[in-house]
Amino acid sequence: MPDKVKTLLETYGTIANRLSFRLFLLMTLALFPLGVIAVYQTDKVLDETERLRRNALFFETSSAARDERELIQQTLGSAHGLAALSILDDTPTCRRVMRDFADTNAHIAFAGYIPVDGFMECGSQGDAMDLSDSDRVRKALKAGGPSVDVSPNGAVTQQPVLLVFHPTYTDRELSGVVALSVPLRLAERDLKSRLFQHELRVVTFTNQGQVISATGGRDAADTILPSDYSLEDLKQRVGTTFSGTTQSGEKRIFAVAGIFQDQVSVIASWPATTTAWGGAVSQYAANLLFPFLIWALGLGVAFFELRRVVIRHVRELRSAMRKFALGQRDGFPLQLKNPPEEFAEAERAFNRMAILINESETRQAKDLKDKEVLLREVHHRVKNNLQMIASIMNMQSRSAQTPEAKFMLASLQRRVNGLAMLHRTLYTTPDLLTIEADDLLEAVVKDISTMMTVPGLKIERDIAPLPLYPDQAVPLSMLLAEALTNTMKYVGAKEGEKPYIRVTLTQEEDDRYKLSVINSKGPVMPQSVPDDGSSGLGTKLMQAFVSQLEGEQSTIEDETSFALHVLFEQKEFEAIKS
Repeated sequence: MPDKVKTLLETYGTIANRLSFRLFLLMTLALFPLGVIAVYQTDKVLDETERLRRNALFFETSSAARDERELIQQTLGSAHGLAALSILDDTPTCRRVMRDFADTNAHIAFAGYIPVDGFMECGSQGDAMDLSDSDRVRKALKAGGPSVDVSPNGAVTQQPVLLVFHPTYTDRELSGVVALSVPLRLAERDLKSRLFQHELRVVTFTNQGQVISATGGRDAADTILPSDYSLEDLKQRVGTTFSGTTQSGEKRIFAVAGIFQDQVSVIASWPATTTAWGGAVSQYAANLLFPFLIWALGLGVAFFELRRVVIRHVRELRSAMRKFALGQRDGFPLQLKNPPEEFAEAERAFNRMAILINESETRQAKDLKDKEVLLREVHHRVKNNLQMIASIMNMQSRSAQTPEAKFMLASLQRRVNGLAMLHRTLYTTPDLLTIEADDLLEAVVKDISTMMTVPGLKIERDIAPLPLYPDQAVPLSMLLAEALTNTMKYVGAKEGEKPYIRVTLTQEEDDRYKLSVINSKGPVMPQSVPDDGSSGLGTKLMQAFVSQLEGEQSTIEDETSFALHVLFEQKEFEAIKS
């Protein structure tokens, strides 16, 4: 029985320690579904509240301008009644009727009839007036129906007025318009709302973008209107609400409503930082904040546990892998603190992998070291053997009887020394694979200039650094040696000048490299070694070396110099195929 309990406890401990069990427990504690439902429902309630809020603003917008609406409709009704009279063509009677109408209606500053020709004889002021050049009259005649306009300085009353025009017809033909002027001071009464007494701001305007009235006076209209819209744009938004900012940068909610057909509209706004009942946004969002906090708290608990159970171990594993990949072998084997079973298995697998890789790297490092020692020894022995051959040639040249034989042996010795120098450079370089062309060619120049001397000769060098594999380094160095030997035999200088040889290795625009050997021309300078009469052996060797480089050879000769140029590409190492 105790063994079964122990087994059950061990089984339970293993299950409880698994990542899947911990995540299941974690999500159960998070209450995520309930949080989503609560936020969703609260969001719907707030959306409905916002809709009602904007509807309330739209209703109050229309209510705030009811005085202006009544004034315009009353004036328009009067204009309609006057337009129906049949005495408009009788000037004396028409003047008397217009004057009596203006006197009996306190809100009318002027009443008159304007024929289509624009010459008004019938007016409450009594005087005739030519209005044919008035843009407002022309617009009223072309309106095809009642129209409203604002004049900052009435042509008759000489004061700011609201103009209401109504067309008149005779036999269904337009005969003119009845014009009524209402002083703007009557429309500039303070615009207020019963619901938003201290927050609502209102502007009434015509479809032509003329302000009729505004909260705080017509001069304050610019500070009330949204900065992103002109009055002409606002008439296209009648019947809508939108958010915007005023010219002072204040964020407000705007509503646009029509007052009189499409002639006059009103725009009103309240601050976006208040609710429809004047409360602060923090109070308005309280219902949304509470379920959100519950949801966020559940997520916080889940995130904390996720970091403790999963993320912490993942980061430790990632850090250990990065250090191991960068060659840092300290801190192994890896030991995670109280990991779940899955991460414990990953820890053991990583430690086993690290041990195997360390053993493999140790073997590879030892093999590489052995190969490096062997390769250096090969180059060293080849260099020694070549130097021994060169020494034998030197001993043989001492017993030679003729200068030609001595020079021939010296030429062979120089070529063998060049190969020995190449192998010496190879086993002294760190990577044992490539040779820097500038070091190699500089050594060749020094070796040739030591073996062959020309009085007053100046050898100039400009050799670019270029790493080369042996299959290119050998023919390039031998090519330069033959070219320098040949150049020193024929270098010369004009009287009063010094001979020179210029050796350059430069990179061209097409990424190819160019080896150039240039010498001055003139009477041939005396040399320390006579010609061997080898019948062009050096030239044949140079052609063979150029072929090995897969290069292109060219010569340029003029009155003062002779130049040899060889173009070649830097090649990658190619293994010898069996």
